Amino acid sequence: MSRKLLFFATSFIIGWLFQLAGLPAGWLLGALMTGMFWSFYIKKLIFRSELFTLSLALVGVVIGFMVVPEEVWAYRTLLPAFLLSLFLTLVGGITLGKLFGKWTKLEGNTAFFCCLPGGASEVIALSDRYEADQRIVAAFHTARITLFVFTVPLIVGLGSEASNAAIVEAEQSFLADTGLVILAIFLAFLVFFVSRFLSFPGAPMFVAIILGFTIHQFVVPSYSMPSLVMGMAQVLIGSLIGMRFDRKTLKELKRIGGASAVTLFLYVLMSVGLALIFFLLSPLPFYTTLLAIVPAGAAEMASTAATLQLDATVVATLQMLRVLGLFLALPFLVRWFAKKPTTRM
Repeated sequence: MSRKLLFFATSFIIGWLFQLAGLPAGWLLGALMTGMFWSFYIKKLIFRSELFTLSLALVGVVIGFMVVPEEVWAYRTLLPAFLLSLFLTLVGGITLGKLFGKWTKLEGNTAFFCCLPGGASEVIALSDRYEADQRIVAAFHTARITLFVFTVPLIVGLGSEASNAAIVEAEQSFLADTGLVILAIFLAFLVFFVSRFLSFPGAPMFVAIILGFTIHQFVVPSYSMPSLVMGMAQVLIGSLIGMRFDRKTLKELKRIGGASAVTLFLYVLMSVGLALIFFLLSPLPFYTTLLAIVPAGAAEMASTAATLQLDATVVATLQMLRVLGLFLALPFLVRWFAKKPTTRM
């Protein structure tokens, strides 16, 4: 336990220093790099999945405090562009799976599940039932998520005007800020317990946004959530993702060969292309669409948007809809494109 506390304390300090230095999404990237360094050179630590649920809840509470009802209602105009981008994401992922299998000579189901742009945990669990090589599938999805969490916030931070703007927080007393931090942590734990009874994708963040919005509108309407709360959430997210990318993951990717690096690069390229299409079909700025469309995590991308003063609400909304849409499409994709297992499921 003491070793894990030391790890999180180190991640927090490095993330804070990165943020203080003005690096894009400094909290997230600092913690991510700390996690990777720790897993490679110090010791691989194993954490319960509930910690990631808490980070989702923290991000959701902060975004709930930022929600403007009139803007949310206006998001309905984005639906046609979103549905097109979701369809193209599925087509792109399946196509990459076919190419990946051809380049690497991997078994068809293994390549298919590696490139399937769904929730990583669901895809990895399902891949074992279809006799795919779960080690390779897990390694590829870990690398994909790590790559997106590292590159996308960096691209958005360096490219958007928000990265050059000083973050201006509302003037609040130290007592008020402290109370709001405690409130956010309490709400995150409350969401954590409530979400255990909900099974749909993105439940913790969805519930947290609603709860944060309700508390902000009817209990503390004159206050804004301190940026420290989002920083804490990003440190949790970055630390956990970084720790997953270990020597074992790298070994599996090396076993596949250079085709894994090419496929991951094409995944990033596909995401940028989808964001460009969405940008041309919607009134949103390009960097907001990139965070909203890229097949990464809702919490990672939404927290990055909030940190860079972009529209975190629309990013979280579209990311959660993407995860939900892919979750609903997953059984059909598996039925149509995965080979049936030779043994009884």
